[in-house]
Amino acid sequence: MIKVLLDGKIYEMQSHGGVNRCFNELLSHLAQQERDIEIVFYWPRRTLGAVPSDSGITFIRECNLRPVRVFGGISRRVNLGRLRAARSQIFHSTYYDQPYWSGLKQVVTVHDFIDENTFDTMSGNSPDFRNVKRRAIENADAIIAVSHATKTDILNYTHAAADKISVIYHGVSESFINLSSVQAEIDGFRARHNIKGPYWLFVGRRQLYKNFGTVLRAWARMPKTCDTFLVAVGPDQGLESWQIDCLIKNHLENRLILLHGIEDAELALAYSGALGFIFPSLSEGFGIPLLEALACGAFIIASDIPVFHEVAGDAALFFDPHDDEELTSVMCRLLNDEGLCERLRAAGRARVSRFSWSKSAQALAQVYRSLV
Repeated sequence: MIKVLLDGKIYEMQSHGGVNRCFNELLSHLAQQERDIEIVFYWPRRTLGAVPSDSGITFIRECNLRPVRVFGGISRRVNLGRLRAARSQIFHSTYYDQPYWSGLKQVVTVHDFIDENTFDTMSGNSPDFRNVKRRAIENADAIIAVSHATKTDILNYTHAAADKISVIYHGVSESFINLSSVQAEIDGFRARHNIKGPYWLFVGRRQLYKNFGTVLRAWARMPKTCDTFLVAVGPDQGLESWQIDCLIKNHLENRLILLHGIEDAELALAYSGALGFIFPSLSEGFGIPLLEALACGAFIIASDIPVFHEVAGDAALFFDPHDDEELTSVMCRLLNDEGLCERLRAAGRARVSRFSWSKSAQALAQVYRSLV
């Protein structure tokens, strides 16, 4: 039996996000289908989101005696003793942590190089995060890249050996694959959220490298005959002052719908009912929303960056993420070309079939076995 210890760090950092979804799906599928591998999950006391929930995973809950200034050292020794007792051979950090003791084989999943590809801390990480990540990658016995574009970045930004890197794609969650929504359900979604007409969809944070501003400016440029809404799904972080000014200046203040905290079933309906899903990021490691949108039959308009071509292929339209006029042109083209829409829908169905969490878990299991 191979025992793999995961640290749960990412669950202290965010409640939702691609990294959370990645590990929740991978660990559940590993527990269900790879019987020679046991997952030991170190569950932090303070978690912001749902942790993996499978009976095949062994959970060790963090001991945190209070007050910390008195009992902190005891808590650390207790936690380390319990973790050692599990007799794991491999340490796999969810977000670039080092192993808790020497002798463990180290696996690291590299999610992206957003800071490096845009500018320092644009993703919201601390200034020294790049060095922490680089050390974790270079010290690892095996490196998981979530795309070939990310593998290229690993080789460009670190001294990691190419033969240690395995590319393992993300998959699509069942709540999007098995969608069988009908128009009545989509109409219900629109009614619940007061969406009174056709709409474009944006998913993600509305700041930094996600490039929401380009979508806002492109939407404002649309001909007035195109009477559309813009639905933005993401954290409840409000709008910047210039974004509010843009809405007011273009008489769009009642046409932007901000949604947050919605479940996958609602998000699937949002994808299914949209005129198009716009993914304008300046940089990404993979882009799980691309697969979610494709699985739901949405039309994709995405940044012209290598990883999006790698994931979406011929099932998307691409634009320069620095050019809102080009995005407006692509949006208008999608509205006016029915033949293009049919081609994109067929290509999307074929494309999404290439990705599954089951395949991802199988590939990860092979990496674990290669280390023991």
